[in-house]
Amino acid sequence: MEENFLLLFRREHPLESSVEFMKTWRKYDEDHSGYIEADELKHFLKDLLKSFEKTVSEEQLITYADTMLQLFDRNKDGKLQLSEMAKLLPVKENFLLRPIFKGAKQLTAEDIGRVFNLYDRDGNKSIEDEELHGFLKDLMELVQEDYDADDIEEFKDILLRECDINHDGRIDKDELSMVLVSFARASVGPEGDKPEGEGEAGAEAAD
Repeated sequence: MEENFLLLFRREHPLESSVEFMKTWRKYDEDHSGYIEADELKHFLKDLLKSFEKTVSEEQLITYADTMLQLFDRNKDGKLQLSEMAKLLPVKENFLLRPIFKGAKQLTAEDIGRVFNLYDRDGNKSIEDEELHGFLKDLMELVQEDYDADDIEEFKDILLRECDINHDGRIDKDELSMVLVSFARASVGPEGDKPEGEGEAGAEAAD
């Protein structure tokens, strides 16, 4: 059944990054409501099945969309918010969850460059638009499990206000360094200790 195919696809074909996720989100949030509603979810599922040469009827699409909502609509409001869609369409890895970023007193230029290149998908030396929203999504997942598009926008306003030094609405490598160091320090305990197993050895293992 196609429901099983969709769940298998979810597990075996994760997205490369949250930047790709945000591009998909923007494509299917057709009314820019900040949610993927039932009809928009149908369009997403139709395109996904079509990409694997699977054609289904409108009635089947309605059934599949209802099934996905039952599985992933945690707050049962009949639509998918960002964090719910992220469960339906996961990424391979949230790079920011690696031990090297948790409680690190300093990050190397190589660490910063690796993260910057992960989000600067077009290589224009700045993180902007879907790249920035993908970065914010990954940051948000460090601090809370449930979030929606409004949470991301509020987070974006705060981050740009505090870290966008040249006020261009984008994040360059130096500004990214500020963000990552701030989050790393915030994860250090009150005595400045890292969680057990996340010292230098843990950082080296993460590389």
